[in-house]
Amino acid sequence: MSNFNNRYFQLPNAMRNYITIISFATTLFAISCGTETESPSDYIAFTGATIIDGSGGNPIIDGVLLTSNGRIVAVGSRQQIELPENTEVREVSGKTIIPGLINTHGHVGDVKGIHGGHYSKSNIADNLRIYARYGITTVVSLGGDRREAVPLRWISDTADTQRARLYIAGEVVNGDTRNQAVAVVDSNHRMGVDFMKIRVDDNLGSNRKMPDSVYKAVINRSHELGYQVAVHLYYLEDAKKLLEAGGDLIAHSVRDRLVDETFIEMMQKRNTCYCPTLTREVSTYVYEDTAAFFNDPFFTREYDWQTVVPLLDPQWQRDVRESRGAQTYKLQLPVAMANLKMLSDSGIPILMGTDSGMPTRFMGYFEHMEMEMMAQSGLRPMDILLSATQHPVTCMELKGIGLLKKGNWADFVILDRNPLEDIRNTRSIREVWIGGKPVQL
Repeated sequence: MSNFNNRYFQLPNAMRNYITIISFATTLFAISCGTETESPSDYIAFTGATIIDGSGGNPIIDGVLLTSNGRIVAVGSRQQIELPENTEVREVSGKTIIPGLINTHGHVGDVKGIHGGHYSKSNIADNLRIYARYGITTVVSLGGDRREAVPLRWISDTADTQRARLYIAGEVVNGDTRNQAVAVVDSNHRMGVDFMKIRVDDNLGSNRKMPDSVYKAVINRSHELGYQVAVHLYYLEDAKKLLEAGGDLIAHSVRDRLVDETFIEMMQKRNTCYCPTLTREVSTYVYEDTAAFFNDPFFTREYDWQTVVPLLDPQWQRDVRESRGAQTYKLQLPVAMANLKMLSDSGIPILMGTDSGMPTRFMGYFEHMEMEMMAQSGLRPMDILLSATQHPVTCMELKGIGLLKKGNWADFVILDRNPLEDIRNTRSIREVWIGGKPVQL
């Protein structure tokens, strides 16, 4: 017990009662009078910024973003928005506000640094915090998700505002027979997932591809249960067959050759979305020498030098240079980029996704690299932002996120520079907010 408490308890009873009465009265007075600094504001208004709301419309100049209780109350120009009483005003003139970005093809929970095999609930949460610090406020994990991820699904957990929101697909559906594959679908359903994911790829001829009859059964069963099916593929002919079978989302680029009019028309007719994951290809070959981004301050803010030391090993780099797979994917990357441009120009909704969260695919950083590569493919900055905001909301039926509009969650990023001038400006992160709370950067 402190000296003060010793002295207090040694006082006569009458004096102790007097002190207690005075203290109680003082507390009541403070509560009844209060001050603005002691009473939390009901609203927070971010004023003066250029606001890009994620809808594709014109930016709002000298805008106001008004939030309360974790949600957006109003968005508009300073002249349009009347601030309620008891509003905390945060002046952010000269900044740009965009919606929190959505990665529609990531993975969580297995990787620490560059190594896999660490799957746990705590590592899932840690991965989601990394994404959040990079302004990626929602992640759709397309495969490899186990029961540890279920409590962290966004539908289950909206309380933690320091990590990205999470959607999961459970185990990637596979099997040699229809019964085996459908059993995986049913198991994912019982576990509690948001999407299904199938893999139809022979890994450049090194594996047996899932037969047509099996993936058709998987897609049909998934649709019966109410799930969209994301499809991992490589070849154009497989992409056409999977569209005919009812696949809902192309989760990787067509890379073997340029897409044709038949494929484009099939995509248009079904209104199917396309997720190119260009950085997935980069990750297969970029470590053949020292990757330039290892010295990027935007990378080193999260990943220290010790993390990448194994990737500097001459034997590692030699193995990558001599890898048939790595060098094939390197050669096919221009095809993937050309296909992205053709599909985007044809009005196919494009989704920003990376396949990050696998070993050597750096969470958070790769999403910004992906957007830069989309620009190099010929997409405009607004189209790229739509791929990480409105398009995921529409294509994947995500609710309450992706757009800065009344009623949605207050997930947004404050940037020092305008990404419509250069998409690389998404890296100029000043603040990230999830559910109306600032993320600790």
